Amino acid sequence: MKKLLIPAFLVGAVASANAVVLWNQPAADVNQNGYVNQEFADFPTFSTYEVNDVNTGPGWIMEKITIRLQTSSASWGAVNSARLNIFNKTGALPGAGDDPTTGTAVAVTMTNMGTNSGGFTLYDMVWTGSINVGAGDKWIGLTPVAAFGTAGQAFGIQVAKVGDASAYRNPGGGFGLGTAWGNSGMFGETDPRDNNIIIEGQVVPEPATLLALGAGLAALAARRRKA
Repeated sequence: MKKLLIPAFLVGAVASANAVVLWNQPAADVNQNGYVNQEFADFPTFSTYEVNDVNTGPGWIMEKITIRLQTSSASWGAVNSARLNIFNKTGALPGAGDDPTTGTAVAVTMTNMGTNSGGFTLYDMVWTGSINVGAGDKWIGLTPVAAFGTAGQAFGIQVAKVGDASAYRNPGGGFGLGTAWGNSGMFGETDPRDNNIIIEGQVVPEPATLLALGAGLAALAARRRKA
């Protein structure tokens, strides 16, 4: 499967004021199972990337992604970069050619959300920008980039599944579980689910809507010329 190309000039843009929630799978502040979602600068063979299956309908202008992470330390406030991956979805898992290490490097902010009942420090990782995502089924993931030696480890929080379960890939094989895509069953989870993700932005109007809008603007212009 081919990776979606993300125009570089759109990645760092500011989200619009009229953004709406397009996809909503929030995490609760409880001790839920979580699985590694982190690009390790100091232990690259353990870097593991998570993506969620998402249906974008007629297409989106994606302007904000929020993912809550369970972390092993309170040092994540200084983390400011992540890897954004968007793949076209054609099966229950991404394809062998969907390489998460080539995802777009983006800036993120981390907000400390306190601790959960398991003693993990919770952080909201937020990306803002503007990306035109085409219609249909996609795999979308945001993976923080942080060294284990300074920040420790981050885990995505699992939530109820919508469609297929989230997919993970450890390309370097550091965990000894292979280098192909799989769901959380590869880590021993008996009930693979999704990771939490909230996406905000705008829905791309369908062609019929655009035609109607164009006709309406033309009629308005004609009336103004006659006035």
